Amino acid sequence: MIGAGSIGSHVAFRLLEQGAEVELLDASEPGRGTSSSSIAWLSSYPQMSWREEPGRAKLRAGVHGMFERLQLEVPGDYVHWSGTLMWGYRHEREELQRSAAVVREKGIDVRELSADEARALAPGLRLLDDEVVFNETGSGWVDGPAVVRALVASIESRGGRVRRDAQVVGFERAGERLVAARLQDGTRVEGDVFVNAAGSWASHIAAMADLAIPLDLIPGRLVYTQPIATVTHVINGPEWCARPDPSGGLAVHWRGGPQDATHGANARSAQELVDEIATALPELAGTAPVRSSIGIRAIPPGGPVVGAVPWLRNLYFTVSHGGIGWGPMWGWMAARELLGGEDVWELSAMRPERFYLEPIAIGRYADDVEQVAR
Repeated sequence: MIGAGSIGSHVAFRLLEQGAEVELLDASEPGRGTSSSSIAWLSSYPQMSWREEPGRAKLRAGVHGMFERLQLEVPGDYVHWSGTLMWGYRHEREELQRSAAVVREKGIDVRELSADEARALAPGLRLLDDEVVFNETGSGWVDGPAVVRALVASIESRGGRVRRDAQVVGFERAGERLVAARLQDGTRVEGDVFVNAAGSWASHIAAMADLAIPLDLIPGRLVYTQPIATVTHVINGPEWCARPDPSGGLAVHWRGGPQDATHGANARSAQELVDEIATALPELAGTAPVRSSIGIRAIPPGGPVVGAVPWLRNLYFTVSHGGIGWGPMWGWMAARELLGGEDVWELSAMRPERFYLEPIAIGRYADDVEQVAR
């Protein structure tokens, strides 16, 4: 396993639990990368109203059940089923109502609240009477660093090996197979299968095996606030998403208003973000942020990359956005395919081979986007 963030730790745990010999490699410390800078929101609303290819839509419906099972297998206080308040402006009401109707048909418990009902659940949230709030009860959030710690502890207790400060710098190859990974300190790590779960570094790992797998790298700011007693739910607002944090404050992901396909406007500082959300959460007015971090989200064009290319079958990819939420699912999928010999149909649109079959719109020259039309 290359990469000991959320996805790599989940995949390593599941492969080990299913009988494989597993060695987990991380260039730094498990869970220290983007997994430690993620809002890690678990929700089906509005996600299950999105139009997705059938395989991903089917798998999405099983994500929460994966975490419920994991809680029985791996001890730790890392999943919090707090519920979510989806808060929107008046002009968003019809779209939020449409999405709610779609997910309710799929068995999701979500209902529209009056402003007074919403204030009763989140007394610290300042709402106008004409704003709209929906409550999804069966949702919550994951403590990313805590789940990685719990998984790594379980892996080591079951006989798996975890190598820290183990940066992969190349592969050794024999014909159409990789036979060893080379680490920066000169160590050779042999394996029958290598799993690329390196997140924002996954393209670099692929390139070491002579594969061109593209990634969009999208930064996202996470800010931790001073303790706040009046918010216990996830609050997903028009411009930011906030969830409780074990510190007693909130972890806040800033989206920054209207977004294009990739990113909204950036907050210039953590203090600017806290000042902005204090207009909706007055208890935070005049407070300073506790800390802030930037997570580099790995977003493959066209969605997750799960599986191997036909001409190099023992380099298996598990790379996706939403790595904390999807981690348990990719663990099960990897175990079914690598150990069970299955070809899981739900993954058919996620194969890395697609980057060799479909053109990617990067322009005739790499710097096309920098050219000014005359």
